[in-house]
Order: sequence, then structure tokens, then C-alpha cells
Amino acid sequence: MLSGVSQSTVSRVFREGAPVSKTTRKKVEAAAAALNYSPNQIARSLITQRTGLIGVVITDPSNRAYPDVLFYLGQEIQESGGRMLVVALPRDGETAGATREILAYHVDGIISSAILDDASIEMCVPAHVPVVLFNRSTSNANTSTVGCDQHAGMELLVQHMAAAPTGRVSLLAGPEWAPVSKDRMQGAVYALTRCGIEFAPVMHSDYTFEGGRQSTRALLSGADGPQTVICANDAMALGVMDACRFELGLRVPEDVAVTGFDDIPQADWPSYRLTTIRQPVRRMAKATVRMLMELIEGTASSGERRLLMPELRVRASSREGPAG
Repeated sequence: MLSGVSQSTVSRVFREGAPVSKTTRKKVEAAAAALNYSPNQIARSLITQRTGLIGVVITDPSNRAYPDVLFYLGQEIQESGGRMLVVALPRDGETAGATREILAYHVDGIISSAILDDASIEMCVPAHVPVVLFNRSTSNANTSTVGCDQHAGMELLVQHMAAAPTGRVSLLAGPEWAPVSKDRMQGAVYALTRCGIEFAPVMHSDYTFEGGRQSTRALLSGADGPQTVICANDAMALGVMDACRFELGLRVPEDVAVTGFDDIPQADWPSYRLTTIRQPVRRMAKATVRMLMELIEGTASSGERRLLMPELRVRASSREGPAG
């Protein structure tokens, strides 16, 4: 061998975390560079019975809500010694086909931002492929979950609003089938009721800027005086703000206070300054990958539920309470 060491030593050099001296590592790496050698991951997987692949299922609504999530998940997976295999779905729903496709690559585990149906879970169990849901909830004991506490976020938002006059409160939700939107609206309704604040029936839109803009007239019809619109995400909230200012001639927040959820980058732009709830996406990604790796290593059991606390971001789109 060009490096002057055994095959098993070469293998240890290219296996992350394996014990090997600095001198030997340098010698092997120099020989590998001279031979243009790189480890055969497929051959290694035949020996270890692991591919290092982590299947990641994303949906269109979730990816628009926090576009950095794939980067954070990918970064955490790579730091754990794995690689990411992505399957994109238009929405939550039938996921059996996507799960079957992922399992065909002999992945070591699955992270899903879509709720996996029972058929999908049943496929993963005999294959010994653990599943962690990202910002989704489930009662299935064969899956674990990491997410943002949506109810707590809405309670923070409503408590902030309650410190100032709210007027009529309108609720703009995402699509009726969207699970995160349901959680957020349930949290808002609970918090408003507990604070004794009256609110109009929930209206549904499509999570988009245009959907928020087009819903604004219906949201604000038939009411006089100051009003408040609570939106299930930031994109719709920005659409509501622009419709108020540029189509209806209303001031934000003097005539209409607007709040969102997610804290996307545009929420902090000077033209919006949206009061919203910030999801701890980076911490969620780290906790999700860590939980999955523990399941793969067999040091944890399925069924854990972990919720991370969001943060309130108060900006100019909401009213200030009376000075203390």
C-alpha cells in the first residue's frame, strides 16, 4: 500500500470519529490524494447495513413558511455524518407513495414536514426506519415529533394585543386542511375567549400574499372603527397590510392592526414592520435531527413529543398599550 498502513487503518481514517493518530491520518490522506481515492459509500453501507441517507419530506406550505428549514436540516444531518434525500409534496395528505419511494433508497431514518398516514407508518416499522415529524403532530406511537408550540405563540400574541384597544377582531386562517393553521387558529380562539375579546368567524385563505390581499375587503366589511386582523402566517398578513394601505386607504395600525406568524425576513422590512411570532426554526431542526439520530442508534424510543417555545416580535403593525 502506498500509505504503508493496513486496509483496516485506511478504513478508520475515513470513518468519522474513529481513533487514529495524526501522523497516520496525514500519511493516508496524502496517499489518497495521490491516487485520487475517495471512500466507496455503497460498499461501506453493505458492511455497516447503513446508507447514511436521511429521507426528508417537505410540503409547499411548510417550505414557504420557513424557507431556511431545508438548509438547517441539511446542515445538522451532515454534521451527524449523514446525507439528505428530499421528496417534495404539494400538501399534507396521502404520503404512502412518497414513503415507498424514500424507503427504496434504504434510508436510515425519515424527517417529515407532512403528516404521514397510517399506511406510511406501517411501511417504516418493519423496515426499522424511525420517523420524526417536523412541526407536525400525531397520535401514532411509532413516530416522534419536534415542533413549535403554536398555541403558546398565539397566547403571546393575544396577550400583547389585549393591552391596547383591539376593536373587532378578525381571524384569517390558511387552507382548511392545513394542520399548522388549525393549531394556530385554535390557539388564537382559546386565548381571545380567555381574554374576553370578541372575534368574527374564522375566514380561510391559501397562505399567500395574494390570498391575504384578496381576503381583506371581506374581513373588514360591516365594521366601523379600529379593527384587528390576526393572520395564520406572515405572507397573508403582508397582503392584508398592503390592501389596507393602498386599496382601502386605511392606516396600519391606527385603523387596522395586523399580526402574523413565522417571522419571515420580509416581516422586518421597513415597509411592513409586522408584529409576529418567531418560530425557533434552527433549534427545531437541531432537535429533530438529534432525536432521529438517537432513534437510529437505539438510545431513544419512538413516541416522544417535544415543543419549543416561540418568541413574540412586536413591531409597528400592532397598537401600543397605554403608557405605564
